[in-house]
Amino acid sequence: MEKDRISVAAVALAFFLAGGLMAGNPEYSKPELEKAEGLRKEIRLLNLINGLEPNQDQMEIILASARKSKRLREEFENTLILRKEEMEAALEEIRSCLNENRELPPSTVQNYHRLDRELREIRAQVEERIKSLAQNIEECLEPHQLHQLQEFVPCIIPPKGEKRIGQAGDNKGLTRSLERVRRIPESLYRTRKEEIVWRSLEGLKLHAPPFADIDEEEMERHVESIYDEARSLDGAEFEIQKERLAEKMISPFKPQIPAANLARKIWNFLLAPEVIPILEERVERGDPAPNQKKLL
Repeated sequence: MEKDRISVAAVALAFFLAGGLMAGNPEYSKPELEKAEGLRKEIRLLNLINGLEPNQDQMEIILASARKSKRLREEFENTLILRKEEMEAALEEIRSCLNENRELPPSTVQNYHRLDRELREIRAQVEERIKSLAQNIEECLEPHQLHQLQEFVPCIIPPKGEKRIGQAGDNKGLTRSLERVRRIPESLYRTRKEEIVWRSLEGLKLHAPPFADIDEEEMERHVESIYDEARSLDGAEFEIQKERLAEKMISPFKPQIPAANLARKIWNFLLAPEVIPILEERVERGDPAPNQKKLL
């Protein structure tokens, strides 16, 4: 049946995505959700560009690199489409043999490995060319911009102050929770501790990456220990320690930052197709990112 057909586009694109060439946030496929998701992507990129404040030369380098990256991705997609029928035939032959519990013919195995190898080789070539584009962008940025990019966390509403580029280091909500817990009378805290911890954990789980495997019992103990520690400190010591406690509380729920974080962020954001219209408009008007004070 048609709905059971194995599509090479789906298989190869899944592999392509996993490999990072088209890495980024998962997109929503339903048309009614696409506009909102598109706006979210644009806002995150605007926050990044506004925070970096690139000059005209830097914007032109980033824009040219993003355009080349988009063309490379499109060329790879076209390659997948051209190989679609051939790969589908190979995959369906393998499926047929497995369904009938027959041994795979050597010719079928060889044909699949040939197609798979060719796609992997093409993918590797495209990946190397995009890595080169990312390197060009990294070299054009100033040290302070690289630091900002390293610290960037995609957000919709940037925190006020100097760290407008993202949400890194902004744990005010957690510090307020710690302050509220400290104000609860001891008898009430003992009787309602389980509920307090549970409500806090539900909020913290929103910061976890998609499909994260969270051990709720362990995390409940984690949150409880931090609340107990916060309550055990005197006023002056708590003021000194509250930022550390807030960061300690949320750290298990944050996505792990890979070693090649800077290159990955250039790849995911400054080489994203969605950055092209943003930079085209600013390059055309000769206008770098607006002064941050205007955004407050």
